[in-house]
Amino acid sequence: MRHLNFNLFGLLLFVTFCVHAADFSVAPPDIARIKNRGELVVAMYYEDVPPFSMRNSKNELIGIDIEIAQDIAKKLDVKLTLNRDSKTYDEIIQTVANKKADIGLSTLSDTLERATMVRFTTPYWSLKQFLIINRLKLSTYKDHADYKKTELLLNQTGIKIGVIKGSSYVDFAKKFFPLATIESYETLAQGIQDTKNTNLLAFLYDEVEIMNWNSAHPEDSLFLKSEFITQSEDTLAIAVNWQDGHLLSWLNLSIQQSKNNFLKRLRSKYIDEVK
Repeated sequence: MRHLNFNLFGLLLFVTFCVHAADFSVAPPDIARIKNRGELVVAMYYEDVPPFSMRNSKNELIGIDIEIAQDIAKKLDVKLTLNRDSKTYDEIIQTVANKKADIGLSTLSDTLERATMVRFTTPYWSLKQFLIINRLKLSTYKDHADYKKTELLLNQTGIKIGVIKGSSYVDFAKKFFPLATIESYETLAQGIQDTKNTNLLAFLYDEVEIMNWNSAHPEDSLFLKSEFITQSEDTLAIAVNWQDGHLLSWLNLSIQQSKNNFLKRLRSKYIDEVK
Protein backbone atom coordinates (compact mmCIF):
# COMPACT_ATOMS: atom_id res chain seq x y z
CA MET A 1 0.00 0.00 0.00
CA ARG A 2 2.83 2.30 0.94
CA HIS A 3 4.52 1.29 -2.30
CA LEU A 4 1.32 2.17 -4.24
CA ASN A 5 1.08 5.57 -2.52
CA PHE A 6 4.69 6.29 -3.35
CA ASN A 7 4.07 5.46 -7.02
CA LEU A 8 0.94 7.62 -7.03
CA PHE A 9 2.87 10.50 -5.47
CA GLY A 10 5.58 10.13 -8.08
CA LEU A 11 3.01 10.14 -10.87
CA LEU A 12 1.38 13.30 -9.51
CA LEU A 13 4.80 14.98 -9.19
CA PHE A 14 5.64 14.07 -12.80
CA VAL A 15 2.29 15.39 -14.09
CA THR A 16 2.72 18.61 -12.10
CA PHE A 17 6.22 19.09 -13.51
CA CYS A 18 4.99 18.52 -17.06
CA VAL A 19 2.18 21.06 -16.65
CA HIS A 20 4.61 23.69 -15.40
CA ALA A 21 7.12 22.83 -18.13
CA ALA A 22 4.36 23.29 -20.70
CA ASP A 23 3.53 26.69 -19.17
CA PHE A 24 7.14 27.83 -19.59
CA SER A 25 7.05 26.83 -23.26
CA VAL A 26 4.29 29.34 -24.02
CA ALA A 27 6.23 32.19 -25.64
CA PRO A 28 5.09 35.84 -25.90
CA PRO A 29 3.32 36.67 -29.17
CA ASP A 30 6.33 38.25 -30.92
CA ILE A 31 8.63 35.32 -30.16
CA ALA A 32 5.84 32.78 -30.85
CA ARG A 33 5.25 34.36 -34.27
CA ILE A 34 8.83 33.65 -35.29
CA LYS A 35 8.92 30.22 -33.67
CA ASN A 36 5.63 29.06 -35.22
CA ARG A 37 6.70 30.29 -38.63
CA GLY A 38 10.05 28.57 -38.19
CA GLU A 39 11.70 31.54 -39.86
CA LEU A 40 13.35 34.84 -38.93
CA VAL A 41 12.86 37.49 -41.62
CA VAL A 42 15.61 40.12 -41.58
CA ALA A 43 15.37 43.33 -43.62
CA MET A 44 18.68 44.39 -45.16
CA TYR A 45 19.97 46.95 -47.64
CA TYR A 46 19.85 45.71 -51.24
CA GLU A 47 23.53 46.27 -51.96
CA ASP A 48 26.55 44.72 -50.27
CA VAL A 49 28.33 46.92 -47.73
CA PRO A 50 31.71 45.35 -46.88
CA PRO A 51 32.63 44.25 -44.27
CA PHE A 52 29.04 44.09 -42.97
CA SER A 53 27.65 42.27 -46.01
CA MET A 54 29.55 40.99 -49.03
CA ARG A 55 30.21 37.95 -51.23
CA ASN A 56 33.05 35.51 -50.81
CA SER A 57 34.80 33.53 -53.58
CA LYS A 58 31.91 31.03 -53.55
CA ASN A 59 29.36 33.86 -54.02
CA GLU A 60 28.08 33.27 -50.47
CA LEU A 61 26.93 36.18 -48.35
CA ILE A 62 29.29 36.83 -45.45
CA GLY A 63 30.08 39.75 -43.18
CA ILE A 64 29.44 41.19 -39.75
CA ASP A 65 25.68 41.78 -40.14
CA ILE A 66 25.23 38.48 -41.97
CA GLU A 67 26.85 36.52 -39.15
CA ILE A 68 24.88 38.41 -36.50
CA ALA A 69 21.63 37.57 -38.33
CA GLN A 70 22.69 33.93 -38.58
CA ASP A 71 23.52 33.88 -34.87
CA ILE A 72 20.11 35.30 -33.91
CA ALA A 73 18.27 32.74 -36.07
CA LYS A 74 20.36 29.92 -34.61
CA LYS A 75 19.61 31.01 -31.04
CA LEU A 76 15.89 31.10 -31.87
CA ASP A 77 16.23 27.71 -33.57
CA VAL A 78 14.65 28.90 -36.84
CA LYS A 79 15.85 29.34 -40.40
CA LEU A 80 17.08 32.71 -41.66
CA THR A 81 15.48 34.61 -44.55
CA LEU A 82 16.97 37.88 -45.80
CA ASN A 83 14.66 40.53 -47.28
CA ARG A 84 16.97 42.70 -49.39
CA ASP A 85 14.32 44.70 -51.23
CA SER A 86 15.08 48.03 -49.51
CA LYS A 87 16.77 50.56 -51.79
CA THR A 88 17.44 52.99 -48.90
CA TYR A 89 18.10 52.52 -45.21
CA ASP A 90 14.88 54.35 -44.37
CA GLU A 91 13.02 51.73 -46.43
CA ILE A 92 14.40 49.08 -44.05
CA ILE A 93 12.77 50.97 -41.19
CA GLN A 94 9.47 51.12 -43.10
CA THR A 95 9.68 47.39 -43.83
CA VAL A 96 9.99 46.62 -40.11
CA ALA A 97 7.32 49.17 -39.16
CA ASN A 98 4.93 47.55 -41.68
CA LYS A 99 5.66 44.07 -40.26
CA LYS A 100 7.16 42.80 -43.51
CA ALA A 101 10.25 41.71 -41.56
CA ASP A 102 10.85 40.72 -37.95
CA ILE A 103 13.96 42.85 -37.56
CA GLY A 104 16.09 45.32 -39.52
CA LEU A 105 19.81 44.58 -39.39
CA SER A 106 21.94 46.43 -41.93
CA THR A 107 24.38 49.04 -40.56
CA LEU A 108 21.31 50.92 -39.30
CA SER A 109 21.98 54.13 -37.40
CA ASP A 110 19.67 54.46 -34.39
CA THR A 111 18.48 58.02 -35.01
CA LEU A 112 15.74 59.82 -33.09
CA GLU A 113 13.75 60.29 -36.29
CA ARG A 114 13.74 56.55 -37.04
CA ALA A 115 12.90 55.78 -33.42
CA THR A 116 9.53 57.47 -33.94
CA MET A 117 8.61 54.51 -36.18
CA VAL A 118 10.46 51.51 -34.67
CA ARG A 119 12.26 50.49 -31.52
CA PHE A 120 16.03 50.01 -31.42
CA THR A 121 18.18 47.62 -29.46
CA THR A 122 21.25 48.80 -27.61
CA PRO A 123 24.03 49.46 -30.15
CA TYR A 124 26.05 46.45 -31.27
CA TRP A 125 28.63 48.50 -33.24
CA SER A 126 29.87 52.05 -33.71
CA LEU A 127 31.43 53.83 -36.67
CA LYS A 128 33.24 57.11 -37.09
CA GLN A 129 31.56 59.65 -39.34
CA PHE A 130 33.78 60.75 -42.20
CA LEU A 131 34.02 63.72 -44.51
CA ILE A 132 35.57 63.39 -47.94
CA ILE A 133 36.71 66.89 -48.98
CA ASN A 134 37.77 68.49 -52.25
CA ARG A 135 41.37 69.64 -51.72
CA LEU A 136 41.32 72.38 -54.38
CA LYS A 137 38.02 73.89 -53.26
CA LEU A 138 39.14 73.76 -49.63
CA SER A 139 42.30 75.72 -50.52
CA THR A 140 40.16 78.66 -51.64
CA TYR A 141 39.27 79.16 -47.96
CA LYS A 142 42.91 79.31 -46.80
CA ASP A 143 42.48 82.88 -45.55
CA HIS A 144 39.33 82.00 -43.60
CA ALA A 145 39.65 82.13 -39.79
CA ASP A 146 38.42 78.53 -39.51
CA TYR A 147 40.51 77.11 -42.37
CA LYS A 148 42.25 74.59 -40.09
CA LYS A 149 39.02 73.78 -38.25
CA THR A 150 37.13 71.90 -40.94
CA GLU A 151 33.95 71.24 -38.98
CA LEU A 152 33.59 74.93 -38.18
CA LEU A 153 34.47 75.96 -41.72
CA LEU A 154 31.76 73.73 -43.20
CA ASN A 155 29.05 75.19 -40.98
CA GLN A 156 28.35 78.39 -42.88
CA THR A 157 26.06 79.64 -45.61
CA GLY A 158 27.23 79.03 -49.15
CA ILE A 159 28.87 75.70 -48.30
CA LYS A 160 27.42 72.59 -49.98
CA ILE A 161 27.73 69.16 -48.36
CA GLY A 162 26.54 65.90 -49.93
CA VAL A 163 24.84 62.92 -48.29
CA ILE A 164 23.12 59.71 -49.39
CA LYS A 165 19.36 60.09 -49.83
CA GLY A 166 17.33 58.11 -47.30
CA SER A 167 20.31 57.56 -45.00
CA SER A 168 20.85 58.70 -41.41
CA TYR A 169 23.49 61.10 -42.73
CA VAL A 170 20.79 63.46 -43.96
CA ASP A 171 19.93 64.15 -40.32
CA PHE A 172 23.56 64.06 -39.19
CA ALA A 173 24.53 66.71 -41.75
CA LYS A 174 21.66 68.99 -40.70
CA LYS A 175 22.69 68.57 -37.07
CA PHE A 176 26.42 69.15 -37.57
CA PHE A 177 26.18 71.83 -40.26
CA PRO A 178 22.84 73.65 -39.86
CA LEU A 179 24.01 76.70 -41.84
CA ALA A 180 25.28 74.75 -44.85
CA THR A 181 23.23 73.54 -47.83
CA ILE A 182 22.71 69.77 -47.74
CA GLU A 183 22.47 67.99 -51.10
CA SER A 184 21.10 64.42 -51.32
CA TYR A 185 22.37 61.82 -53.79
CA GLU A 186 21.09 58.43 -54.86
CA THR A 187 24.55 56.85 -54.78
CA LEU A 188 27.94 57.42 -53.19
CA ALA A 189 29.55 57.49 -56.63
CA GLN A 190 27.36 60.41 -57.72
CA GLY A 191 28.09 62.35 -54.55
CA ILE A 192 31.84 61.85 -54.72
CA GLN A 193 31.88 62.74 -58.42
CA ASP A 194 30.17 66.05 -57.59
CA THR A 195 32.73 66.58 -54.83
CA LYS A 196 35.57 65.98 -57.31
CA ASN A 197 33.89 68.41 -59.74
CA THR A 198 33.84 71.05 -56.95
CA ASN A 199 30.04 71.24 -56.96
CA LEU A 200 30.33 70.19 -53.31
CA LEU A 201 33.00 71.08 -50.80
CA ALA A 202 32.52 67.82 -48.91
CA PHE A 203 30.58 64.58 -48.73
CA LEU A 204 29.54 63.05 -45.39
CA TYR A 205 29.27 59.29 -44.81
CA ASP A 206 30.44 56.53 -42.47
CA GLU A 207 34.02 55.29 -42.20
CA VAL A 208 33.28 51.91 -43.79
CA GLU A 209 31.83 53.35 -47.01
CA ILE A 210 34.53 56.03 -47.28
CA MET A 211 37.34 53.56 -46.60
CA ASN A 212 35.87 51.14 -49.15
CA TRP A 213 35.76 53.93 -51.72
CA ASN A 214 39.31 55.09 -51.00
CA SER A 215 40.56 51.52 -51.28
CA ALA A 216 38.85 51.02 -54.64
CA HIS A 217 39.84 54.47 -56.00
CA PRO A 218 43.33 55.35 -54.70
CA GLU A 219 43.77 57.83 -57.56
CA ASP A 220 41.13 60.07 -55.94
CA SER A 221 43.58 60.97 -53.15
CA LEU A 222 45.04 63.55 -55.57
CA PHE A 223 41.77 65.48 -55.48
CA LEU A 224 40.11 64.41 -52.24
CA LYS A 225 41.07 63.98 -48.60
CA SER A 226 39.26 62.29 -45.71
CA GLU A 227 38.67 63.54 -42.17
CA PHE A 228 36.50 62.10 -39.42
CA ILE A 229 33.92 64.06 -37.44
CA THR A 230 35.01 64.62 -33.85
CA GLN A 231 31.56 65.57 -32.53
CA SER A 232 30.05 62.08 -32.34
CA GLU A 233 29.99 58.48 -33.52
CA ASP A 234 27.47 56.64 -35.65
CA THR A 235 26.03 53.86 -33.48
CA LEU A 236 24.45 50.86 -35.19
CA ALA A 237 21.50 48.96 -33.73
CA ILE A 238 18.84 46.42 -34.67
CA ALA A 239 15.34 47.71 -35.45
CA VAL A 240 12.17 45.91 -34.32
CA ASN A 241 8.49 46.74 -34.64
CA TRP A 242 7.32 49.00 -31.81
CA GLN A 243 4.93 46.29 -30.59
CA ASP A 244 7.63 43.60 -30.27
CA GLY A 245 8.73 44.40 -26.74
CA HIS A 246 9.78 40.90 -25.71
CA LEU A 247 11.79 40.40 -28.89
CA LEU A 248 13.54 43.70 -28.16
CA SER A 249 14.46 42.57 -24.64
CA TRP A 250 15.68 39.21 -25.96
CA LEU A 251 17.86 40.90 -28.59
CA ASN A 252 19.31 43.28 -26.01
CA LEU A 253 20.26 40.35 -23.81
CA SER A 254 21.78 38.55 -26.80
CA ILE A 255 23.89 41.61 -27.68
CA GLN A 256 25.01 42.05 -24.09
CA GLN A 257 26.08 38.41 -23.82
CA SER A 258 27.87 38.58 -27.18
CA LYS A 259 29.99 41.69 -26.65
CA ASN A 260 33.04 40.04 -25.10
CA ASN A 261 33.09 36.95 -27.30
CA PHE A 262 31.07 36.69 -30.52
CA LEU A 263 31.11 40.41 -31.47
CA LYS A 264 34.75 40.67 -30.46
CA ARG A 265 35.59 37.78 -32.78
CA LEU A 266 33.71 39.43 -35.64
CA ARG A 267 35.74 42.62 -35.19
CA SER A 268 38.94 40.60 -35.24
CA LYS A 269 37.82 38.62 -38.30
CA TYR A 270 36.49 41.44 -40.47
CA ILE A 271 38.17 44.62 -39.21
CA ASP A 272 41.48 43.96 -37.46
CA GLU A 273 42.72 41.26 -39.86
CA VAL A 274 42.04 43.49 -42.87
CA LYS A 275 44.07 46.42 -41.56
